[in-house]
Amino acid sequence: MKIIKKIFSQLILLIITLLILFALLLLPKDVKIERAEDGNYKSAEYIYSFNKHLEEMKGFIKYIATTPNLGMYSYDVTNAELIIQKMKKSLWVIIPALLIAFFGGIAKGIFDYWTKDKKRRLIGKGSTWLFLSVPDLFVIIIIQLSIMALHEWGLTPHISVYGYDSIDNYIICSLFLLIYPFFYVANITYISIKEEEGNDYIRTAKAKGLHSFKILYTHILKNSVPTILSQTNTVTLYVLSNLLIIEKLTDFRGAAFYFYQSIGKGNFYLPGQEAITYPVSSVGFIFCFTIIIFIANTTSNICKTMITPSRKEGVSL
Repeated sequence: MKIIKKIFSQLILLIITLLILFALLLLPKDVKIERAEDGNYKSAEYIYSFNKHLEEMKGFIKYIATTPNLGMYSYDVTNAELIIQKMKKSLWVIIPALLIAFFGGIAKGIFDYWTKDKKRRLIGKGSTWLFLSVPDLFVIIIIQLSIMALHEWGLTPHISVYGYDSIDNYIICSLFLLIYPFFYVANITYISIKEEEGNDYIRTAKAKGLHSFKILYTHILKNSVPTILSQTNTVTLYVLSNLLIIEKLTDFRGAAFYFYQSIGKGNFYLPGQEAITYPVSSVGFIFCFTIIIFIANTTSNICKTMITPSRKEGVSL
């Protein structure tokens, strides 16, 4: 029952967020331009009218309800086709990035903890600290230049770092997209495990002679997972917000690329038709991105409910 209430509250928050975003995109575009006596530009003033804003929203809803396939994006592509096609394309990048960031990040965090007092801590906690300190944009550019340089020197086969039609492009984009989230989850995992190791039930387990490996995986990690899963929203938001940068840097024509292109772009219309300025494709992409966040949070909440122990101190050793 508790999880249902939580999902319902997330759904309400989703609807409110979408309404706010839609309202912002549908702000009236009325501007009063003042010109000097010679006709040159002098100043501009934005004019907001609540009634005009309300009319824009009503008109948009009517347009969506009455226009097949959300209208035309170009001569041969509808807005619905564009949104579905580009979202599918980007999901092949987003989903692997999220999964590897979480599961790979947890494994990296465990490795960091396991090597914290050993010589290998440099490639453990040291590498995590390094990649969290350096902007991932810098890392991405260095990787791109390195791939091209190695191929130029004949040390590696050709790897396409720009484009959108080969398997290389999907793999490269996923790798670039997961760099920061991967090390962020690793750091959260390391901190969570460190906080758990001082609890009484861990000292009891050690006193009973249980192997440290079993203590880590059976008890410490189990109690740390809810804390790690609570970062789902942060990681998902980072991946989605970074998607545009990755797609622009690699010329990957996905959802974020076309969302950026669609901002401020009016609807396509044939000669003789009325010109429509509703940001249909922009709203469609925002809706899809918000749904991804909702699904990620819902999955995280369900997983936390399933694995969270009722009492840490009462864990059977």
